[in-house]
Amino acid sequence: MNSLWLLPPKGEPVAVAKTPALVGREAGADIVVAHSSVSRRHALIERSGDEWQVADQKSANGTWIDGQRVIRALLRAGQSLRFGAVPFEVSFEPPRREAARPVAPAPAAPPPPAHPTPVEPIRAQPALAAPAPAAPGPSVSAAQAAELLGVAPGASRDEVRRQYQKIYNDYQIRLTNAPTASLKRMYQKSVQELKAAAEVLAPGLLGGERE
Repeated sequence: MNSLWLLPPKGEPVAVAKTPALVGREAGADIVVAHSSVSRRHALIERSGDEWQVADQKSANGTWIDGQRVIRALLRAGQSLRFGAVPFEVSFEPPRREAARPVAPAPAAPPPPAHPTPVEPIRAQPALAAPAPAAPGPSVSAAQAAELLGVAPGASRDEVRRQYQKIYNDYQIRLTNAPTASLKRMYQKSVQELKAAAEVLAPGLLGGERE
């Protein structure tokens, strides 16, 4: 077991090239995970003999293996390793690249009809409705809520609203494109945590009240 790879659901695999390797949101981390749910110095990945392990660094949103929050744990091939809301699959072999497949020529376009079919006009999508209030969950501090939303402590109500809506929309896209049921459940849980954080920083924000 010489190498460690972190495989995201989409995008390029990440090779852990040094030990210990710092995972975090800050630019100086060895493995930069640029997501608001990831702390600046989130976790350490280190090798001990023939084994690899991960150690959480008191992150706000936790380090998770197969859905269980961990402080320190050994890594095994095929595990789901999640930093905050960002998942990876653990692998000890370089990812295989699929051979390029020949591209079949595109079929010829059919001739235009004598009488063009009327095209239904594109309708504007309705504005995103205010989400329902977050279900009661584990309490979080204002500092943890601010880090989860990616805002400074004491941010204004409008700033909290804008940042919440931005991250909420991102999670909705991830939910729609999630390839597995486990990832969908993970993103749904992250949405609940996001709502709880917004309520801590701006009570009543998600209740649809008018200011």
